[in-house]
Amino acid sequence: MAEDEGPATLKSRRGEPESGQIGESPPSEGLPATGRPRGDSNSARMRRASTSGGNGVTGRIRGASVSVANTLINFNPPPGMWAATGTVIAHAPNVTELREPIAGGENIEFDEYGHSARTVIIDEAGTPVLPVALQQTTSAKSPEPRPGVIARRPTLLEQSATSEKHGWGKATVNGLKAFWKFFITPTGFLMTIYGLNIVAWGAMLFFLLLKAAPAMNHPSADSNDSPRKKWLEIDSQILNALFCVTGFGLAPWRFRDLYWMMKIRVKKNRYAMARLCEQNKAWFRPPMWYEEPEDRYLELGMDKRVTFTGEVAPPTRLWKLDFVVWMMVLNTLFQVALATFIKCME
Repeated sequence: MAEDEGPATLKSRRGEPESGQIGESPPSEGLPATGRPRGDSNSARMRRASTSGGNGVTGRIRGASVSVANTLINFNPPPGMWAATGTVIAHAPNVTELREPIAGGENIEFDEYGHSARTVIIDEAGTPVLPVALQQTTSAKSPEPRPGVIARRPTLLEQSATSEKHGWGKATVNGLKAFWKFFITPTGFLMTIYGLNIVAWGAMLFFLLLKAAPAMNHPSADSNDSPRKKWLEIDSQILNALFCVTGFGLAPWRFRDLYWMMKIRVKKNRYAMARLCEQNKAWFRPPMWYEEPEDRYLELGMDKRVTFTGEVAPPTRLWKLDFVVWMMVLNTLFQVALATFIKCME
């Protein structure tokens, strides 16, 4: 029987990347039981010891730089602004949750990625439950599992089910509070500011193109000295800069994904497939040739797909993953062309 472990937050997190070089097998491959690479001579070990002893500061700086580089390369940011927006909307609380006095309402929280979460504690049976739900008797019961199938436990919403619901006024207040909690997260703040800038400057550009401000058409609407023409240029430059933030900022990871995609297509590289599967696990199911034995999943640090029914959906067509990866790369390339045209036509 598990002990009470105190408060903990259940959060929707992306899979933590494994260490290792891009497109290569995990670092553990090719190592004997001692953990030292094969062919490691005494002279090499002495040379390493001399280096670490004589250049300790240099060695630590080099190790730190390699660690930072690996962290950045293996980091999995959202593929784009609108993909991140869609993910956040998918994790946002719905109206039913806003009206729930226990499982939702004021108990809604957000993690650093802007995904809604709940604070839970572990009960005596080792099951995560909402703190308030421990004080009530729940009628939700898990169905009897079939042989060889994982037993399904009640969800947090089922555990705290109650006939009492917040009214629409209270639900609206809960929604505003939930948005504020989302806004003060790092992801929520950046996404909100970025989105508002896109909408505001885009709307201003739209109305300027329609010549909706006659006061700015002096001496004429098409004169290069008119305020309208000047603000058209300012608007275009600002929007181009906003698009460059994602187009150029995410370029290293987009081309990294393209490299992995090429490894998959040409060599059916399992490590590359594991990385892309983990990054796109919300919608992508790997092909049959990727399916691994249990020990191989543990070696890769991946979890084998398990469902409550024991049944698994068919693999996703690989061209769909191709499409997503290539569209992100083309977005960056088209942004290069757009930025070039904007610069040349100033």
